[in-house]
Amino acid sequence: MKMFVVPKRPLNKALMYAGMFGVVFQLTAACYAWWHNVDLQLGWFFTLIAPLICIASGTLTALQLQKEHV
Repeated sequence: MKMFVVPKRPLNKALMYAGMFGVVFQLTAACYAWWHNVDLQLGWFFTLIAPLICIASGTLTALQLQKEHV
């Protein structure tokens, strides 16, 4: 059984890539702030929820906007 498969439909693929970009951006910004001793908000990790929802709605069959043909 495959654990992770890149979706074939354009909307699902776009959601997945947008979510991946969001996660990488948020983690890069957090590392930059840590490196320069900038205090982050107490719940800065909550900003990861939106990109994770994008990734989930692009990859999980139950959440996909365009159903994949298996």
